[in-house]
Order: sequence, then C-alpha cells, then structure tokens
Amino acid sequence: MTRGFLSLSARVVANVEAMNMVEAVGNVVRHRKASVVYRLDGRYEVRTVPVVSGEALRHAVQAALAEIAEGMGLPVCGWCRRGEFVKHGVKLDEFFRDVKGAASVDAFQAVAERSIYEAERLILESCVVEDVGGFLVPTGVPVKRTSVLEVGYMVPAVEGGRVVYGFDVQFHARHAPGAQQKAPQRGETQPQSVYNVESSSAIYAMSVNVELWRIGRWYDEGAGQYKALGERDKRVRAALLALAAVLNGDVRTGGHWSSYKPLWSLESAAAVFSSPLPISAVPAVHGDYLDETIRLAGTKAEVYKKAGVDVGYKVLILRGSKQCQLCGVEGVEVAEAAPDFVKRLVELGEEYAGGSPQGEGAAAEEGRQGAEPQEGAGEGGRKRGRGGRR
Repeated sequence: MTRGFLSLSARVVANVEAMNMVEAVGNVVRHRKASVVYRLDGRYEVRTVPVVSGEALRHAVQAALAEIAEGMGLPVCGWCRRGEFVKHGVKLDEFFRDVKGAASVDAFQAVAERSIYEAERLILESCVVEDVGGFLVPTGVPVKRTSVLEVGYMVPAVEGGRVVYGFDVQFHARHAPGAQQKAPQRGETQPQSVYNVESSSAIYAMSVNVELWRIGRWYDEGAGQYKALGERDKRVRAALLALAAVLNGDVRTGGHWSSYKPLWSLESAAAVFSSPLPISAVPAVHGDYLDETIRLAGTKAEVYKKAGVDVGYKVLILRGSKQCQLCGVEGVEVAEAAPDFVKRLVELGEEYAGGSPQGEGAAAEEGRQGAEPQEGAGEGGRKRGRGGRR
C-alpha cells in the first residue's frame, strides 16, 4: 500500500472581499482579524490583519466535495448534501437513516460496541464527505475519524518588505420609502436602513495538507490490515477536484458572496507530493517560499535516506510573477498557468494516493503499513505510524 501525502502552499489575490465576517458593532459588520507575527526588516513584529479562518476554507472544500461526489455517483449523506456538516454527530435516529446496516442510534451503537472499526466503515460507506473531512459520533462508545484534510487560516503575505493588505468600511443604504411609511416609527426592525461593511483586499497566503493515502481506506481489525472501500479511486479524484475548485475560486469560500464576490486570482503555488513520509511546503507568507519549498523537500529527502528511509517526492510549482531559481532542478515540475497547475495537482494527487490494488470499485485488502491503531480509538484516532503527521 502506498502512503502518499500532499502539502500545498499558495498565494491568492482577493480584492474587495467580505468572506469572513464575525460580528456587528452598531451598524458596522466587521471582518475577521487575527494577530500574526511577521519578520520584517530583520525583526519580528505583531500585526493585526484581516484573515479568513480555516473553518471557512474547510467548509468550502467539503461543500464542493459534496456536490462533486454526488455528480460522480458517490455516496453523500443527506445532511452533507444540504451543506450542514453535522456528520452523524447528533444522537437522533433521523441522522442515521442513511447508514446501511445501522439506520438508528441504537443499531449503530450496537455495532460500535462490537467493533469501532466496523462502525467507522459503515459511516465511510455512507458519505464521502465524512471519509475526507472526518467525524465524531458521540454514542456510548464514541466512533471517530480524524480528517485527512488539514487547513490553516488565510493570512496576508509579505511583499516588498511590507504586509500587503487594505481595509475599507463601505457605506450601504437600503432605500425602501414605501415600506418605511407603513412600518412603526420606532422599533428594531426598520425596512429602510443604513449599514456599513468592513471589506478587505489582500495577497493571502494559504496552506493545505492532505493525507492522500487515507482517503477511502479503513482499518480491518479482524484481518489486521487496511482495506480499500468501493470506488476508492473516484473518492480520491473527487477530493482533489474539490480542493482544486476552492483554490481556483470556483466555489464560495466564506460568506457575503451575493454582494461581495471577491475578485479572486491564484497567483503562485507550491505543492509537494511525497511517499511514504510527508514533506511540508513552506508557508507562502514570504516571497521566497517557492525556492525554500524546493530546498526543504530535497534536504528532508536526503535526511530520510541517511536514516534508511527512501522518500520519493515531486514538487509542482506555479511560478506566476515570482522568481524561482531552483525550478530547474530534478524533482520539480513547473506549470506556467493556473489552469495547468490545478490540472496537474489532481493528476499527481491521484498518482501519489495509490490506486485500489484490484482496480476501481474493489474492496481489496491491503498490507499493513506503520503502527496499528491503538485500542479504543477509531482509525482516525490511532497512534501515528511513521507516515502520519504529529
């Protein structure tokens, strides 16, 4: 069984966006902000900057995955199809009706008491989103799967020695004189109103990690090995297409798109595919992240080799307007345009995820790799083997 990993860092320009709003103060709706440490001119500084949360990005990937998977004929539970990712986390029978062989809370708990791994398999077979995004079922014997997807906050990048972002408060008015004439003169609800929206424009740095090898796989405790679910190859492709859709700005990330659809552009990116151990891409905060990612990947592969572990890797680069002095070295592939990059991202992801041993649709048994799951936890809550992230 191939243990493949993907680590992605990218820069996205998002102009005039209100993707991640947090609260209203009076009639001002505020953008999410966070304190971020930057290294500027040889010293560290803390800046309060606009950000987009990992939760917003994660929701976008899962929403895209639900639509793509359903279009490909893969199973998606009813709640995920609605974009409500409660993931069988509510102990009511109506949340378990789509779980084949355990269509109620009591039936599912009975399976979990016999084997948490078998209970996990039932959830995975009922929904691709929960396969990729993970879940926690709070039954008497909890059943858990850790997400194969790791997503960080989008934060403004540094360019030319300064953090590149801007804030504006945009004034808006809802003009409804006829409705206002019929409404009470006092009260909280007024048809005609003025309000302000805090918007941002920034070069955002984003980071995503994916444990490709775990998509569509579960641990069979009785056989002592991992097995592939049916149509695993299609599950992998759906997950990669969902990530590509978010990266390309094809789907809604966050909210406020009805009147603040951001002017979104993928500017540059570095994706590291590796096996059997993960190699992380350098965050896209600073301008040299492309070269630094290539340098780090080569160095880590050398260190692993000296330790007796042969780690294969490929770095996919979208150079954009950035300089990349190491783009010509071995193990690096350069895409000249964003469409080429997202296309190769999906293709290489499928390659490093590893196909089902007996072809697509086979529930084939696969050899054990790394450490066995720890007793009392689902596959996602197992002890990490040497191929797992810590």
